Amino acid sequence: RERIKHMRQVRLALLVPDRITRSGIEGLIKQDGSTSYEVIIFEDFESLLRQVAEINVLLMDISGLRMGEIESRLSQITGCGSSLKVVIISSRLAVVYVQRVMQLGVKGFIYRDDLAEALLNSIDLVRRDVVTMSSQALQLLTRSKHLTIRNDIKPLDMQVLRLTASGLMVKEIAVELNVSSRSVYRSRDKLREILDVPTIETLIKAAHEQGLLDMEED
Repeated sequence: RERIKHMRQVRLALLVPDRITRSGIEGLIKQDGSTSYEVIIFEDFESLLRQVAEINVLLMDISGLRMGEIESRLSQITGCGSSLKVVIISSRLAVVYVQRVMQLGVKGFIYRDDLAEALLNSIDLVRRDVVTMSSQALQLLTRSKHLTIRNDIKPLDMQVLRLTASGLMVKEIAVELNVSSRSVYRSRDKLREILDVPTIETLIKAAHEQGLLDMEED
């Protein structure tokens, strides 16, 4: 009884569409002998928003969402004025992606392959308002510092990006670089995919935010 009295109490919400992942999380939580969890499972985001004030920690799997959807969800949570701590779970692991998600104010990022080893510690840390990332996500950011971006984005892509940011149209860029218009379109599509943005306007904004337009040419 004394042990139960001093156990940490956490109201934990799960917004995890994949049943196997959700079941795995529930299994891990049951192994935690130091914390008493009240687990609330949500099937959709709208239901979560209605109860956001009642939750301490949210585990939200964003693997199938585009960045715009992620930004919208986190903005709505923040707009509720809640002290809810958000831990993101994702099967994606790329420098720009992880950086952008963390910049949105979440307290934790867990790469899905790290879930078993990172889950309980992450919940405990974010509950105490400590920002945390799982091992592979942290190693990626520590090791790379834009190296992954540089490897993916070639010199031609960077030239196309800079000229696009300066206001040139596709045909003008093609003439300037002495390449085909198709090559320019291909580079812009590649850049939008890497930065996970839908339009050229948001591409330029994301490139500025990530410091790509400040990087020296190779």
